[in-house]
Amino acid sequence: MALADYQSLIDNKVRDDASIIEVADRDQALLSAVIRYSNDKPDEEVEDVVVAGGQSINLPAGWQANFSSLKNIEFPIGNVPPRYLESGAYGIYNAPGGKTVMVRNSLTANDTVRMVFTVKHIVDAVNETPPDIHREAIACWAAALLCEQLASYYSGDSDSLIQADSVDHASKARDFAARARTFRKFYFDTLGIDPKKNVAAGVVVDLDMADSRGGNRLTHSRRFR
Repeated sequence: MALADYQSLIDNKVRDDASIIEVADRDQALLSAVIRYSNDKPDEEVEDVVVAGGQSINLPAGWQANFSSLKNIEFPIGNVPPRYLESGAYGIYNAPGGKTVMVRNSLTANDTVRMVFTVKHIVDAVNETPPDIHREAIACWAAALLCEQLASYYSGDSDSLIQADSVDHASKARDFAARARTFRKFYFDTLGIDPKKNVAAGVVVDLDMADSRGGNRLTHSRRFR
């Protein structure tokens, strides 16, 4: 069973011998890991939608609010090779009654379009949509979340009056923090993700602009540009 496999993988990676992490914590970490994976490698669904006519098309029934994105629209259906609307010929439109798909050219009533769109992955007692090759990576992300919790727990547990216990807790905090970093790296490496891709980069640029009258600035003469 897929869910049990994930739970076992996470338990084996975390190795919480003191049972600080509860079952609910582990399952929440797995849920968070699946959400993270869904954002990085979303699943896709294909659905045929009958058009009412005109330029507005209802979103497919499986569309997930605040997550799904439209990948492509096939029309007409059945061509070999398939024929898709150009990316600039359609888009999501926010209407007062909700979101719809707006197309550039009007369609005839009862036309059918085929939509491919992204959805979240599922890992439960019945379904597992992530491929098997990414099961380990997802478990690693969940384990990283739990190891960070344990690192925080041991680094903040300073009530002990025994010096040896304090030293041991500090060592455990460092160990769990290091393991969390290792698990996150495994996740990024397996999925081929650069963890720095969303980090803003900045540079200093010298624009060499003149003053409002087109002349030299007091501290930056054009003679030195």
